[in-house]
Amino acid sequence: GGPILALLVMVTFAWGAYLLDSYDEDDYFPGSDDMSVGQFLLRNVAMPDVQRLYYTVPPAVVSIGGNGINSGPVASGAIVGANGYVVTAQHSVANLSVITVQVATSTGVRSFPAQVVKTIASHDLVLLKMQTTEKFLHFRMADVQTVIQGQQVYAFGRNAAGAPLVRQGVVQSADAPLNLGGSQITHLLRSDAVYTWEQNGGPLVDGQGDLVGINIATTGPTGRIEGFTVPAHVIVSHLRDVVRFKTGAAPAPVPAQTQTVAMASSAGWWSKARATVDGPTAVPGLGINVVQGGAPVNGFPSGMPFIDPDHVGGAKIAGYSVADILGLCMLALAAGITGGMMTMGGGVLQVAGMMVFFGYGMYLIRPVVFLTNVFVYGATALRNDKAQLVQWNKVKPLIPWGVAGVVVGYFIGNAIGDSVVGVLLGLFALIMAGKAVLEIIRPDAGEGDLAPVSPVSADEEMDELMALASGDAKAKSDGLDLPDGPVRNAVLGLPMGLFSGILGISGGVVEVPLQRYVGRMTLQNAIANSSVLVFWASVAGVAVSFLHGTSTGMIHWEAPVTLAAVMIPGAYVGGIIGARLLRVLPV
Repeated sequence: GGPILALLVMVTFAWGAYLLDSYDEDDYFPGSDDMSVGQFLLRNVAMPDVQRLYYTVPPAVVSIGGNGINSGPVASGAIVGANGYVVTAQHSVANLSVITVQVATSTGVRSFPAQVVKTIASHDLVLLKMQTTEKFLHFRMADVQTVIQGQQVYAFGRNAAGAPLVRQGVVQSADAPLNLGGSQITHLLRSDAVYTWEQNGGPLVDGQGDLVGINIATTGPTGRIEGFTVPAHVIVSHLRDVVRFKTGAAPAPVPAQTQTVAMASSAGWWSKARATVDGPTAVPGLGINVVQGGAPVNGFPSGMPFIDPDHVGGAKIAGYSVADILGLCMLALAAGITGGMMTMGGGVLQVAGMMVFFGYGMYLIRPVVFLTNVFVYGATALRNDKAQLVQWNKVKPLIPWGVAGVVVGYFIGNAIGDSVVGVLLGLFALIMAGKAVLEIIRPDAGEGDLAPVSPVSADEEMDELMALASGDAKAKSDGLDLPDGPVRNAVLGLPMGLFSGILGISGGVVEVPLQRYVGRMTLQNAIANSSVLVFWASVAGVAVSFLHGTSTGMIHWEAPVTLAAVMIPGAYVGGIIGARLLRVLPV
């Protein structure tokens, strides 16, 4: 069983890499190979002029906010993927418990709930996914490496009344740093096209309608708005593991005088826009903020074009840089070692690491962790069964409860949001740390004299992953006496599934104590039984997260499959290493 699972791990990785390398957002448009703003311009006019640019771009510009009674939109944003991916300024949505995106569609202006897919704090970026399966007009990414000082650009946004606005300007400098509250954002463009806080988080585009970057509107020393832009190539570098970006042609460098275009109440303008893109674009109510940071640092580089080796170049595998792949593998390895050595903490470490170090949202993390657990705990359960540690007569009645728990927990986790899950995850980690300290201080407290049903062979590595927890395994004798039946089965099986579904963890750290104290199992049997339950709960988690996520447009299966494929080998090897360390380290 183990070699077969190892082979499947490698096949999954290769499959995921192929999918993301060949996947095309616009494959979902029947009869179309590109529904980007830039290509739409070229299809409708031979030589797009500025006025037609103003007609075509706004449908890909959205407003973003919450859904509270007195909460209006807080930022503009840019649609960068046909499936409803939106990039905006991260600081604008950081304190929103619920995020909504208002966007023009063929049936009128609609409001979609959105989830955080990934945050890039170092560049004040956040990638959102509108929770819908509909397709959208979106931006191609401009070739920013060819930008020169004085190049003509256009900064779009939506004003407080919900109407789009744009200002024509030029690129003033490249590679400009910006100080914000003690931290510094680098590799930015500066442009006088950004002149109002309403453009914050909105797109800066070139004459071809391609995305030059995402705007950050700041208040300067004099109180006036100063505009910075996170360039397109930086966005691609950070987010290409999730979105398959399209790249436009290099724009022609045409210097121009700054010009403001007011579009707040132009019925004729919107009439033409509606005819061009087949949909109205008026959006009610907008209240957008800007960064309240320190004085910006003027950065005028000595040379043009803008060369940024930090975010351009380097080997990429399925959208991931080599550094990201190594980082994810190391995280998976650490999680595997922790789980293998202490039989707890691996899932918490994996989830927390993906949130904190890589910026992924729980809506992407859950299916990844569930899929990883299927492989790791599938191998564990097979080896534990081979060692005759699994008590099938006691495990089988618990499986339906574990499956039900993870399904219910998944929907609870989605309802409460990332911020609450993060707090719960921290509290859960503290409880586990307290439990570990207690067992270090009193390792034999309350232990009885029961022996395990079957010993574990020292030569079977994966048996040790979940079937050993101490050099002298014993079981709790003072358990909770519950008669056999549905109540006992629910107490033993349901909590593990709920914790797994809500927090995205394996749930083994909950199930092992339940097996010992309520089920009155020996430690080895409790761990072996738990490995089986975690496996089946993870299978259910994969099914519900992928079916629900893809059917509602919350996720697209290509990204979580590839991310899991990157992490599974590390977690698998980490479990083996952790089991070996368990044998040589003091209890």
